[in-house]
Amino acid sequence: MPNLYRTQMNNPNQPAADTLHNTWQNRNPGSPGWLQTFQKSALAEFAQTGFPTTRMEDWKYTDVRKLAAAYPQWLINQAAQNTDNTSNSLEIDQAIRVVFVNGIYNAEKSTQNLPEYIQVGKLSELATKYPELLKKKLGKLAKNTDSGFIAINTAFSETAIIILLPDNTELQQPIHIEYFSSAEKTSVQPRVLVDLGTNSKATIVEHFSSSVAAITNTVTEIHCSAGSDLTYYRLQEEHIEAWHTAVQYIHLERDASVNAIIIDCGALLARNEMRLCLAGPGATADVKGLLLADGSRHIDSRLSVEHAARETRSCEHYRSILADKARGVFNGRILVQQEAQKTVAQLTNRNLLLNPGTEINTKPELEIYADDVKCAHGATTGKLDEASMFYLLSRGIDPVAARNILVAAFASELLTDIQIPAVVEHAQNAMRALRLS
Repeated sequence: MPNLYRTQMNNPNQPAADTLHNTWQNRNPGSPGWLQTFQKSALAEFAQTGFPTTRMEDWKYTDVRKLAAAYPQWLINQAAQNTDNTSNSLEIDQAIRVVFVNGIYNAEKSTQNLPEYIQVGKLSELATKYPELLKKKLGKLAKNTDSGFIAINTAFSETAIIILLPDNTELQQPIHIEYFSSAEKTSVQPRVLVDLGTNSKATIVEHFSSSVAAITNTVTEIHCSAGSDLTYYRLQEEHIEAWHTAVQYIHLERDASVNAIIIDCGALLARNEMRLCLAGPGATADVKGLLLADGSRHIDSRLSVEHAARETRSCEHYRSILADKARGVFNGRILVQQEAQKTVAQLTNRNLLLNPGTEINTKPELEIYADDVKCAHGATTGKLDEASMFYLLSRGIDPVAARNILVAAFASELLTDIQIPAVVEHAQNAMRALRLS
């Protein structure tokens, strides 16, 4: 096996890279040679990229120095599986349920006898069982050079879930992937690979929660074949002292469609990034996001949509509700390539600040190289409407209830599109729990 990892002098990333490399070697996962080579290449790429800093434009408003300082040791700390205290789990009726506790697949809490198109287990075992499949799919969309966090996930992901939906298959049951962390000062690196066959249809829900300070660093790669239809919900409700970083790559072929809703309402620091590529003519994407934060929490949401083919359409609508001294970041970018004529794209970001101490940094962007397109973008920031608040108070509604009514109205346009009641209920509970300073 080639030695892809080498210590480099005068490299500021080297101390962290060496620690990660030593940790990886000590784990000795027993993976097949090709996977070990792939993981070592990720470590070498981390040595080049390192952890993101605020000197990088994409991380200008999100400081991860405390996370970076804790990460190497929290990687070393091994979590024992603990099935207790999962009271915040999402209960979805008739769902195919796949549960991970502290990064370990929990068969007892998962649906028994999972269908063949869902494979779950240790990545080393899956790589041995399906070598050609994983060589083809793993890292095809998510590049280690895109972020140091992706490189770490690639190197240290121990458990994975693979969803391969056959052509012309329409799932009636949603696939519910539940992640729960209960081991303090540990980290998990979930990896998800999804491939929807031609003209297939599925609903996938990812839910993240924890009861302690822990790190979750997840990478999801989704390929939607021609004519496929994906509904994707992502709900993040981590512990107030947890750190959460995540990226989803979604690749859409001809006439494929995705309807995605992202809800971030947990963690001390959360960073979620979705990268969409509309690669085939007629592909469509509808993405909505709801960001909720209070206290001194920091929540960063990124969205990148590339229109790479003719007659593609996308609509992105994100809303933030911030209270107390919370800080939010939103960056949305639509890229229209020269060959993507007849593209229709719209990006909207609206932000509601409930206290003077809150802060939002928003940056919607359009980058267009085609001349026959219809594209628009915009962002607004404001506070609760005083006239509406006065009206509710004058009708005898107490201030907290009045505030909750207006906050719910602000978010309702996004929540009404969610077809799973449990996801809506969790989001509504998070809104009602927002603390004012």
